[in-house]
Amino acid sequence: MRLIRCLSFMILLSLLGVWPGWAQGGGGGAVRLASEGSDRVMLLRSDASERLLEEGRAQLLDFRLYEAERTFRRLYRQGDGAAAARYYLVSSSFLKALMTDEQVFFDEFEGRFDSLRQELEGLPASRWKTYLLAEAHLQRAFTAVKDERYFRSALAGRTAYRLFQELIEDDAAFYEPYKGMGLMHLFIGTMPKGQRRLLKILGYSGTIQQGLRELQQAAGHSLLNQDEASIFLALADVTLNNSATGGVETLARLHRAHPQSALLAYFYGFALMSNRRAVEAERVLRLAVEAGKSAGYFYIDYAEFYLAQTLFRRNQFAEAEPYYRHYLKRHRGAALKSLAHYELGLTLEMQGRRDEALVFYRQVRGDRAYDTDRSAYREAQRRLAAPLTPREQRLLLGRNAYDAGAYDQAEPLLRASFDEIGAPPTARAEASYRLGRVYHAQGRLDEALKAYQYAVAHPGNDPKARWAPWSQFYTGEIYAQRGQHPRAAAAFEAVLAYDHPFDYHEALEQQTKAALGRLRE
Repeated sequence: MRLIRCLSFMILLSLLGVWPGWAQGGGGGAVRLASEGSDRVMLLRSDASERLLEEGRAQLLDFRLYEAERTFRRLYRQGDGAAAARYYLVSSSFLKALMTDEQVFFDEFEGRFDSLRQELEGLPASRWKTYLLAEAHLQRAFTAVKDERYFRSALAGRTAYRLFQELIEDDAAFYEPYKGMGLMHLFIGTMPKGQRRLLKILGYSGTIQQGLRELQQAAGHSLLNQDEASIFLALADVTLNNSATGGVETLARLHRAHPQSALLAYFYGFALMSNRRAVEAERVLRLAVEAGKSAGYFYIDYAEFYLAQTLFRRNQFAEAEPYYRHYLKRHRGAALKSLAHYELGLTLEMQGRRDEALVFYRQVRGDRAYDTDRSAYREAQRRLAAPLTPREQRLLLGRNAYDAGAYDQAEPLLRASFDEIGAPPTARAEASYRLGRVYHAQGRLDEALKAYQYAVAHPGNDPKARWAPWSQFYTGEIYAQRGQHPRAAAAFEAVLAYDHPFDYHEALEQQTKAALGRLRE
C-alpha cells in the first residue's frame, strides 16, 4: 500500500502526476504512428483510425478534454478503434479526477475503466491488449490514491506491475511498457528501506536509477510515449536531482513546440518556479491559468496554486491573495489545501491583516501523511500562538527573495537575520542554511560550505527543524560537484542517519537516495 501512496509524488507534486499519452514527436509536429505489420498500434487497422487517434491525443495534450472525448467517440464508431477509444476515455476521466478531486469524475473513471476491461476481454491475446490493460490499471492505482481507496489502489498497482513485467520479459524491444514500468521502479526506489525490503519479499523491486533508465528507453524508442516519458524524466530531474540533467530545458523545448498546450505550460511553469526563475514562471503559469478560462479547455486548478505561490515568493502579497482564495474555493480535494491556507494567512499578515490571517491559519490541517501538510500545520500553530515579529518578517522576505531567484536582495536580508544580536538559535540556523543556498546558487561554494556547516553544527533547539539535515545534503552536493565523491557519499549517508522526523524529511530522503544513485553509476 505504501508503494501506491508514493505514486502521489508525481500527482503534483501537487504534482504533478498526470499523463494522457500523446502522439506528438519531440520536433513539435504530429508524427505518423508507425505500424508493425498486422500488429498495428493500439489494435487499429486503418489509416483513418490512426488519424483520429493522433487528433484526439493532441487535444489531450492541449487539455481540451471534452473535444478529445468527442474525437475518441468518433474513433469508437470506426469499429477497429473501440479499444483505443475506450482507453483514452478512461485517460480523460483520470485527468479530470486528478485535477479536480470531484467525486463525479472518480465515478466516471470507474465506469469507463469497467467498460474498457469488458472491451478487452472479448479480444484475442496480443501485446497491445496487455499494454492497454496495464496502463489502465496504473491509472486506476493513481486515481484510487486520490480517492483515498488504498486497498483498491494496491490491487491495481500490483496488476499493473505484473502486466508491465510480462510485456518486457516477452519482448524487450517493445518499448511502450517501459514508461509505466519505469515509473513504478522510480517510485519503489524513493521509498524507505524497510518498505522496499517488504516489497522485495513480495516480488517487487526497483531503484531510482533503474526507473530513470527505463523512462529513457521509452523516451528514445517508444511509439506513443516519447514526449510523455521525457516529461516524467524532466519532472524527476526537477524534484529529485535539483534540475541537474536538463529537465527544465526539456520542458522549455516541449512548451515551445506546443505553445497551445495548457498542460505543458503548467509543467514548465512549475519547473521554472522550482528553479527560482519566478519572473518567467509567473508568465508561463499565467498562460496555463488563462487557457483554462478559454472555451474548450479544462481548468488546471494546480496551475492557479503555483501562480499564487510564485507571486508570494516575489513578495507580491496583494497580487497573490486572490489566486490563493480562488484555489481554496474551487478545488474540491485536500491536495495543497493546507499549504494554501497557511500561505494565504502569511500573505494577509504581511499586509498587516493579522485578524484575517488567523482565520486561515486555523484551517490548516496536519493529519495527512504529506511533508507539506505536516510542515504547514506546525508553522500555522506557531503563527496562531504569536504574530510575526519584525525579525521573522525580514527572514521571510529573504527566504522569498532567494526562492524567486533575487539573490542580491536575499543576501543582505538573510545576513542581517543571522547577525542580529539575540536571534534565537533555530532562527540563526535557518538564516545560515538560507545564506548557504544563496551562495551555492551564485557559485560561491566555499562560503556556501561554511554556512551549511554552521547550520549542521548549530541546529537550534527545535528537533523538527530541517536546517541541519538539509544543510548536510547540500554539503554533499557541493562535494559531488567538485568531484570529491567519497566525501559526498559520506555527507549523503550522514543525511540518512538522521533518524527522527523533521520538516520535509521524506522529500530529503528521496533526494538523497537519488544523489547516492548518481554517485554509484
